[in-house]
Amino acid sequence: MVPSNSFKVKRISCKLSESGVEESATSNRVSNSNNRMEDYNTVMKGMMRNPYEYHHDLGMNYALITDHLIVGSQPQKPEDVDHLKQEENVAYILNLQQDKDVEYWEVDLPSIIKRCKELEIRHMRRPARDFDPDSLRSGLPKAVSSLEWAISEGKGKVYVHCTAGLGRAPAVAIAYMFWFCGMDLNTAYDTLTSKRPCGPSKQAIRGATYDLAKNDPWKEPLESLQNVLLKMLRIGRGT
Repeated sequence: MVPSNSFKVKRISCKLSESGVEESATSNRVSNSNNRMEDYNTVMKGMMRNPYEYHHDLGMNYALITDHLIVGSQPQKPEDVDHLKQEENVAYILNLQQDKDVEYWEVDLPSIIKRCKELEIRHMRRPARDFDPDSLRSGLPKAVSSLEWAISEGKGKVYVHCTAGLGRAPAVAIAYMFWFCGMDLNTAYDTLTSKRPCGPSKQAIRGATYDLAKNDPWKEPLESLQNVLLKMLRIGRGT
């Protein structure tokens, strides 16, 4: 999905019994994990209409998008938080998953949040439904607001993730670059996908942009949308 030098790969090792046959419990866990990934990727390809896949068994993966912004897959254990802090100087984690996403992958989120607190990393949640462009569209303003606030604090990098880091998280990063970094939508989209190949919903970002412009009480022209968004999104940012 991304160049090998862009993320840290972790692999599952299967223990063998003395007879050389995998222990049944381990075998069942691996089988269940493989089935879970296969089911997830089948749904993702069908709903998002792109060929990208998520390989949970390879561990957390990510790409540096800007000097202050990283987009990736879900941290799976507290050690992933240590890696982000020590290797990438991450000071904020923006999590776009719903509770059911975390439960599906059997990730112990409380232990990850606990480790974030211990390392003084601010953990923020802005849930959006997976594979749902309407949910993403409605959730983008608050998610981008939290991202803009965290970056503006200047304390370290922001790690934005969903489950696979291929839909919701890159969409938030693209919307941020579009709304706040002086890029048009196509440039922001191409900038991110050149560093992390993925297929987030461009239509959801367009829709969220339209919603914000439409709801501006001053009805300012679309060309000045970045200033409008900055004014609107700062309300309640980081909450």
